[in-house]
Amino acid sequence: MISATKPFVKFHRYDQELVSDIQALNSSGYHKDDIWVIKWNPDKNHSNQRNNFYKFSTHFESAVGDIDSKAHFFDNGGEEMRTRLEKLGLTKDEASALVRELQETDYTCLLVVRDLKDNIIKMHN
Repeated sequence: MISATKPFVKFHRYDQELVSDIQALNSSGYHKDDIWVIKWNPDKNHSNQRNNFYKFSTHFESAVGDIDSKAHFFDNGGEEMRTRLEKLGLTKDEASALVRELQETDYTCLLVVRDLKDNIIKMHN
């Protein structure tokens, strides 16, 4: 079922702040099915390519253990990211704009939350 409300999207680096946000969401009653971490992997522009994505972030290992059981994790190239964002309730244009912005900044992933209530996690300044 697709939610009538747009999901909340926050740009992130794959780091401890992301883990903290996810823990705050879990503490507030959000479950794995409500939370997605969508990580852009420039090496995966073909969906059948199974590269070693650990090299993309030095802090990957420390964060992934905390995140795995608490959020869906999606690591892929730009086209697959757009499709996933559309499945989560964004329009094609919104999804394309987010992926483009992610690729042009030093952020490495998006935190996507369905039906987010106010003030659980901080927005960027």
